[in-house]
Amino acid sequence: MSDSFSQTHPVTGFLFFLSAIGFSMFFMHPVCVVISLCASFAYALLLGGKRLLLFFLRFLLPTALLIAVINPLVSHRGATILRYLPWDNPLTLESVIYGAASALMLCSAALWFSCLNRVMTSDKLICLFGRAAPALSLVLTMALRFVPRFFDQLRLVRTAQGQIHQCEKKSPAARFKGGVRVLSIMVSWSMENALDTSDSMKSRGYGLGGRTAFSVFRFARRDAFIIASVAAESAGIAALLIFGGVKYRYYPFFKGNFTDAASLAVYVLYALLLLTPLIFDCWEGIRWTRSRSRI
Repeated sequence: MSDSFSQTHPVTGFLFFLSAIGFSMFFMHPVCVVISLCASFAYALLLGGKRLLLFFLRFLLPTALLIAVINPLVSHRGATILRYLPWDNPLTLESVIYGAASALMLCSAALWFSCLNRVMTSDKLICLFGRAAPALSLVLTMALRFVPRFFDQLRLVRTAQGQIHQCEKKSPAARFKGGVRVLSIMVSWSMENALDTSDSMKSRGYGLGGRTAFSVFRFARRDAFIIASVAAESAGIAALLIFGGVKYRYYPFFKGNFTDAASLAVYVLYALLLLTPLIFDCWEGIRWTRSRSRI
């Protein structure tokens, strides 16, 4: 399934990710943490496929487990003592649950940032900030472009060096020497690439006055509808958090609401907000199916 949300105007994607990442990083209610994780994983899986699933299993899941284990070992706050550790510090239920919630929040935030990196491409960043902050847009664009190129080049260099020196003994000293050799090659490549980019930009007239900017993006009615829905849902969530009393506390004991009217309203608005890309993709898929059936 293709992602239609990636084809929207850059302002639309930027405002959505601003709301999604902002709420996901600071909203620690257990139900909302689970909603954010499920929505971010579903959308990231749509964008990245098997590659994203491998990234989650190799890096995010072990990191989350490490955080969930370390927190109760270093934090001993909480009123419910499960047992005492060998060094006589208490292991509390509140620290265990808080560590698990922090780990899930970290995973959801990382997944949202991976989605942001795929949807908000360099041309979209230039469209957003090219006129207001040209230096910032240039730095962001070059950074987003440089990171994947660096890892692709690193993979090529490691493969080439492995074939050249495959007859050498794989002792720790040889591996260290090979790592230093690869690092030296990558530093030289990075510096040469930066110089080539600088010369290319200078020859194309970057920084001269009177330059114009071209953009292929057009703001459509669908963008206005998505922005209005994201703004309304974000405002509703913020109002319920501030005035509705939807809060949850982990220390020194669990305290919060789960099933009152304000909490249920937050759950619904939060799910609709974070599922906006998937809902939009489903809607575009239905429209496309109807259009094909009329042919």
